[in-house]
Amino acid sequence: MELLELVRALRNHDTLAARQWVVDASRAGLHLRDFPEPKGLDAVGLAIAAGVVELLASRWSQPSPDWTCNVPAAPTPFFLVQAAAHLPRLRRTCETEGPEPFRRRRLLAPPDFLTAA
Repeated sequence: MELLELVRALRNHDTLAARQWVVDASRAGLHLRDFPEPKGLDAVGLAIAAGVVELLASRWSQPSPDWTCNVPAAPTPFFLVQAAAHLPRLRRTCETEGPEPFRRRRLLAPPDFLTAA
């Protein structure tokens, strides 16, 4: 499974494809520690990659790859859920309760993001 597929889905707000990727990865028993740092991504794409790998590693009780700790925040906030850009309450929830690997990288998503297919 390619991490770039998941990053592309998240960048394009294709939550259904992203959730399916997560379900397939979980079933396949992927070892996230072995994921290499993706190449050719801009700052937002790399922040998404690092954030989602750290999030899944935490949820699956796995270690994250070393490269994720060196990835800085996105240059500007990026909404992983488009509605958060227009709904003040959802935005506040994302900013205060969203997954820590995302918040640390200025990626906005609700606390339960990518938990259900």
